[in-house]
Amino acid sequence: MKILGKSSLSSKVLVGLYGLFALITLIDIGVISIIFKTIRDILNNNGLEAWFDFVLFTIVIFTGLMALFIIVQFMKIFQNLKNNVLFCKENTKSLSNVSYSCLFMAVLYFIISILILCMLQKLTQEFVFYILTFSITFTILFFIFGIGIKILNEIYKKAIEYKEENDYTI
Repeated sequence: MKILGKSSLSSKVLVGLYGLFALITLIDIGVISIIFKTIRDILNNNGLEAWFDFVLFTIVIFTGLMALFIIVQFMKIFQNLKNNVLFCKENTKSLSNVSYSCLFMAVLYFIISILILCMLQKLTQEFVFYILTFSITFTILFFIFGIGIKILNEIYKKAIEYKEENDYTI
């Protein structure tokens, strides 16, 4: 199977990214409706738990929006691959954006972990275990992805530099 060009693996991945973008958009819409519900609860003076829910779901919506941003950056990269454009500065810019977005999401999941720890007495132990495990795992994963993609981006920049140098030589 071809990797680059039309009707290649990169064009099929691009279709999958469009589907993932639509799915995450629907999830974000659901989270936004929950945020509006918690705002209504806060206005009805339902206490600290409503504020906790508001902060938690606001952070979750930011992670959802960052996920959409990352998907858009990968769409740009795979669109370039579909068009047989491998070594271009646009791809390095997209990879850099993905790297910083992953690091930002690691920080957001770390904040979620801290919020969960602050609310330990208000939540059931089983819920805390699962959510805390989930958020710490995502913190570590996004941190590793952010650093890994940053390193990959630097390698990609060097490849572009070598390609340009080679083009000038010929």
